[in-house]
Order: sequence, then C-alpha cells, then structure tokens
Amino acid sequence: MTQRVAPGELQNPVTRKGLALWERLRGPRAFPSRNQMTPRDMGDMLANIVLVKVLDGGAEFEFRIVGDAIVVAQGASFKGMNLAQIDEVLPGYGIMLRAVYGHVVEAREVLAFRGWFERRADNRSFFHETLVLPLGESDAAVDHVLVVAVHAFDHADNLR
Repeated sequence: MTQRVAPGELQNPVTRKGLALWERLRGPRAFPSRNQMTPRDMGDMLANIVLVKVLDGGAEFEFRIVGDAIVVAQGASFKGMNLAQIDEVLPGYGIMLRAVYGHVVEAREVLAFRGWFERRADNRSFFHETLVLPLGESDAAVDHVLVVAVHAFDHADNLR
C-alpha cells in the first residue's frame, strides 16, 4: 500500500537527487520555476520524470514530458494527455492523480510517497518511491508539477 512519507525520508538516489536539485534551485523562494529545472541539471533523472502543466489554476493537468522509465512503469505514454483523457482510458486513475497534483498546487508543497501501488483499471502493480514537486514563476502560484519516480515490479527488483 502506498503511504505518504516525509521528503527527508526518501531512500532512492534518484528521488533524493530530484529533491536536492529542487531545493538548490529554489534558493530563498518557495519553489523554483519550470525554466530553472533544465534537462542539463536533471541529467540521469530524465528517464524518471514527468512534467505536468497546470491548466486553469489546477482545474486540469496535462502531461508534457514523460520519461522512458515512467512509460515502462505506466505501460503507456500519457504525453500530451490531460487527466480527463487518462481517466477515459484508465477509469479512476486520472481522478487519483488530480487529487495529488491538486494538493501540490493548492498547498504549494512537496509530496513524497512510497509503497506498492495497484491500478485497478488495468491491474498494473508496482512498488514505487515518488516525489511530487511544485514549480512556478512566482511564489504565488504553481504552474507546473514535476514528478520524479522510481519503480520495481516485484520484491526482488531494485527500484529504477
């Protein structure tokens, strides 16, 4: 079962690197901007990220960039899709993601999760450690959400 964990309790080097980069780039601000999170800075994390654009102040979200490791874990690339479209393909999944992303937008805070996840719509399950980070041009509003996640598909697998 997936549980929320404190960001400081992240264990995987990829998610820890994502948090450290986010913290370094934000400096004294509440969060960095999307433009500060460059591919050069993210380097070997790129396969493990999803960049989500916030639409209509958080009424909707659109997947803009989806890394290869995320595509493998999800079983499909949701690039270019909004959560309503994802929910049409995988009923309930878009709703669950909307709650997580909506919380990050409203609270303007980092979320971290770890544990087994089973997506009932297609019975896809995996162990994951996931970091959800707010991004924005000003501290007043989140305009993108950056997800850094690692996955394993059975107990013997290492998170990747």
